[in-house]
Amino acid sequence: MTYDQLEKFLGKKVVVTYMDGRHFRGVFTNTESEFDTASGKDEIELDAGTFCYGLPLDEITDMMEIL
Repeated sequence: MTYDQLEKFLGKKVVVTYMDGRHFRGVFTNTESEFDTASGKDEIELDAGTFCYGLPLDEITDMMEIL
């Protein structure tokens, strides 16, 4: 996915579908550039409550808002 596709979800509760089919649920809090991540890829930050995930943009297949 691209930044433009994800922008509308920033600050909202979402479910993210990862490229291998796993799902992650949390609040989409931030994006990180490739220069600031261990993976060397642009990532999103997802706050799942007790853990924060850094998910590479190019490995996210879908994002859906939870109402």
